[in-house]
Amino acid sequence: MTQPHALEGQDLALELYALLRDLDPAAWRDDLEQVVRSRLDEISARLDELVAEMPSADAHVAKLRALLAQLSALIDEYTPNPDLTAAELRAQWQALRARLQPSYEELAAALREYALHVPSLRPINYARNALHVSSGVLGVMVIQHLLTGDRLVWVATTLAIFAWSLEISRRRSETINRLCMKVLGKVAHPHEAKRVNSSTWYITALMGLAWTFDPLLASLAVVVLGVADPAAAIIGRRYGRVRFANGRSLEGSLAFVGVGALGALTVLAVYYPEVSFGAAVGLSVVGALAGAIAEQVSRTLDDNLSIPLSVAAGAGLLAVLIGL
Repeated sequence: MTQPHALEGQDLALELYALLRDLDPAAWRDDLEQVVRSRLDEISARLDELVAEMPSADAHVAKLRALLAQLSALIDEYTPNPDLTAAELRAQWQALRARLQPSYEELAAALREYALHVPSLRPINYARNALHVSSGVLGVMVIQHLLTGDRLVWVATTLAIFAWSLEISRRRSETINRLCMKVLGKVAHPHEAKRVNSSTWYITALMGLAWTFDPLLASLAVVVLGVADPAAAIIGRRYGRVRFANGRSLEGSLAFVGVGALGALTVLAVYYPEVSFGAAVGLSVVGALAGAIAEQVSRTLDDNLSIPLSVAAGAGLLAVLIGL
């Protein structure tokens, strides 16, 4: 496939990603309708132009060309009629978003085959957010009360082996894959049907944390991931205005640091009262900041792995420096 076609496909995918984020129900406002329509018209025109330019007989571009043509057809067929009420328009825009999202994920996967990265869509998912928070709180309780010392290591390692065995199985069997996605239900993101599930990465991170044999760092890592990641998602999608190239927002990152630091500080106050207030604040802020940076730079690596490991590394480094 010629590189110019791939690069232009990446540019279009990024524009479509931004549009689909704006169509998220949590971010949608009725006064955006005309702006969204104008942007969609521009994307549609560029899609048609690129599809026409791509050589139809070239096997190397056939897959990408077909995906771009599919997106163009969906836009042409399902773009809402402007002569509708605000409520009807809102419903039809959401219906269009639901139809475009699977095709966008297929395009993103095709571009990744050529080392061209575009982010996966992560719509607001309150069930997943609730699971995140509860897993963070439960993780701290398990580390502090149930699985201390070697038991935590072996349980976490066994769970990681099971999770990766399941990943291999669902890659080899579409039936197992469909069953897994059905079990995960509302807490799974659509792109996880074709990629390693975030829960597998989280369990892998737990195994790494367990092998450090440091319950303080492990507790900080799981609570920051548990409370800060959903806070960043909700604030970023609803109020995010300053966007980075990866689609995340400054507002979301600030929420991550603030909520993550508060969560970490609470854990230290409850379970490690011997740590001075100044040291506790330092560990909490540094750990949360390390997690926020990991979230920003994680592109091909799932942040359910990178965030907790980065939190533990950041807080652990500070603990060494201050002689804790």
